[in-house]
Amino acid sequence: MKKKEDALDHWSLPFRHALMKGIGFSTDQLRKPLIGVLNGWGEINPAAGHLGRLAGQVKLGIAAAGGCPIEFSVSSLCGGIAGGSRGSSYALAYRDVVADYVELIAEVNQLDGLVFTTVCDDVVPAHLMAAARVNIPSIIVLGGYMSPKQYKGRSCHAIQVGTGYGEMEKGLMSREEFEGMVDAACGNWGACPVMGTGNTMGVIAETLGMTLPGNSTTSGSDPLIGRLAHEAGVRIMSLLAGGVRPSGIMTRESFENAIRVFLAVGGSTNALIHLPAVAGELGMALPLSLFDALSRQTPFICNVKPSGKHTLKELDEAGGLPALLKELQPLLHAGAPTVTGKTLGENIAGAEVLNRQVIYPLSAPLSAEGGVVILQGTLAPSGAAVKISGLVAEQLARRGQARVFESEKEACERLLAGAVRPGDMVVIRNVGPKGDPGMRITARFLWLLVGMGLDTSVTLISDGRFSGTNKGGAICHVSPEAAAGGPIALVRDGDWIEVDIPGRRVDLLVGDEVLAERRKAWRPPQAEFGRGLLSRISKTMLPVEQGAVLGRG
Repeated sequence: MKKKEDALDHWSLPFRHALMKGIGFSTDQLRKPLIGVLNGWGEINPAAGHLGRLAGQVKLGIAAAGGCPIEFSVSSLCGGIAGGSRGSSYALAYRDVVADYVELIAEVNQLDGLVFTTVCDDVVPAHLMAAARVNIPSIIVLGGYMSPKQYKGRSCHAIQVGTGYGEMEKGLMSREEFEGMVDAACGNWGACPVMGTGNTMGVIAETLGMTLPGNSTTSGSDPLIGRLAHEAGVRIMSLLAGGVRPSGIMTRESFENAIRVFLAVGGSTNALIHLPAVAGELGMALPLSLFDALSRQTPFICNVKPSGKHTLKELDEAGGLPALLKELQPLLHAGAPTVTGKTLGENIAGAEVLNRQVIYPLSAPLSAEGGVVILQGTLAPSGAAVKISGLVAEQLARRGQARVFESEKEACERLLAGAVRPGDMVVIRNVGPKGDPGMRITARFLWLLVGMGLDTSVTLISDGRFSGTNKGGAICHVSPEAAAGGPIALVRDGDWIEVDIPGRRVDLLVGDEVLAERRKAWRPPQAEFGRGLLSRISKTMLPVEQGAVLGRG
């Protein structure tokens, strides 16, 4: 592949070179391909504390293979730090803004290739979107998972702080013990060690073929991850020499593989937002019907929290994602290309499942269907999603009366006050892409339910999104959202709602005439923000089933 710089006019090059020599690059370096290295480090995310070191390893690999690394930064984000406040409304838009930023840097600087160091929920999809959009040779280097620590004889990680608060409020844990858990929760680097959104998107990135094999299930504190970063730096030069672009790796077959893996691991429902957004950058549509069709054919085989019993540490020790892919291979497009230059099937040829309590066989899965299914019905004409991995039988079909809240904060306060009871159908609305605006994560209500022992007896239904760390049974992404006038906007306390997961239905059991009268009285919410990013979000963010992509208008 020719250097992008070769396309510049000859009278432009001296000025460009003068500026780059001002940064410190030599004439010899400027003759080489320029490979952008995105350093995701920053003091705003505990998972990203090692990404600067990984970026350094990537740069050494690029230089060793004959390229010139050029580092730039945009800190990885942990949306949890905003604590469910208004700040959380920005997290999903971070994905699109960062993709814009990477496009800007790559084009202004005429980069020939890109290597991304990345970790966490909305960050990995941001970098996948950027790689797809810029479409120059690219590799993703994932920061891995954060190995859980031990606290008072039990495994401890950040997600347990969320559920632990409910335990403390119910008197199941002392305040001293809870505060000790807070101190111990984040003990090293990487994403939370469960199949939350960060690790779900990590295994998706690897299945798409955009990382080196095994990267997604390697601990952030394992020296192997540094070696993988160096190898990625070397490998990008081969991709450049061969003219291999992300559009040649992330094919339709690769996306179907990624969806199956997402279903097999019982992954985060946020993948239903992120995968269509990434595919959209390549001109591909991934409708909800495709996810549901593949879910009917793809067993749930990964016994990892929040749907299972183990953490990423045990999955890593059981053979990691390569072993899981090997088990799933009969259902995959094994000929899909990857950044290694080999097919997916060739990459996993030597993989082996080492623990059948973590990775179950296809012949005897945890569940015959995938971990997430798509619902429709009178409450969700355009669709809704529910994580079914790990559900008990009585959660599959249920009828109950609605308890309606206009925010997660209100719902949490009423829950802690004892106003939510077993059998309730709790509706939290106006937290969709436009209604929030920004679709902040509504994780805390579900964490409290778990801590208070109500997670199997109370059903949450929302037009918002949940954390990948939340257990199953709650219905999210109800569309059209309340702010767009969807039926969820018309629900009132006491209305009967019926959920039939095997039948793929969620229905509001209220007569058409009653709903017509309510609609006459309904008014769309007034725009709360007149300027800034939240204003842009409220005006342009697309519906959730279209990836909640931030528009340009």
